[in-house]
Amino acid sequence: MYKEDRVGAVTMLGCVNITGAFSCSKGNYLQSMEKCEPHRDTWDLVRDLPKATLLHGCICVYDGT
Repeated sequence: MYKEDRVGAVTMLGCVNITGAFSCSKGNYLQSMEKCEPHRDTWDLVRDLPKATLLHGCICVYDGT
């Protein structure tokens, strides 16, 4: 993926989820959600958000199913 700044991040089930950001290499704001799986050494694009965002918080609500 790209070098990003001002992301939102949350951990869930051993993965790190990154949302939005400012892309230093592209010079624009991102609307992506990306997932890092450290145990597999991978980064994947999960989906696009409805709009670009940055400087925001993230939470995770997990119901156990």
